[in-house]
Amino acid sequence: MASYCIYRRPDGTDEIVIRDGFSWPAAVLGPVWALWHGLWIAALALIALQALIALLPWPVVAAAAAVAQAALVGWHALDLRVWRLERDGYRLAAIVLATSGEEAERRALARPAP
Repeated sequence: MASYCIYRRPDGTDEIVIRDGFSWPAAVLGPVWALWHGLWIAALALIALQALIALLPWPVVAAAAAVAQAALVGWHALDLRVWRLERDGYRLAAIVLATSGEEAERRALARPAP
């Protein structure tokens, strides 16, 4: 089972379910993943960071820096998405343990409202 964070707009019109944990797509495709989720500032920062890493004169250091950057993006992908959602007015509605996003959404809807 995995944990899922469920974000809703205060008026209840929209809901987004995000799986908590490491994101392989974010780690491997950093800027593309960020653009897919509308994180323009993060995408530009990742492109700039990757350009700086590519300019390092030591190949071993450049490779280590690229792996470290990918790992950090993978681990903080949820934080980047939450930052965007909260900026757009979404609020954390529930944290649910489930085997899939659909099951997490069903479990969150089955809970009594606070």
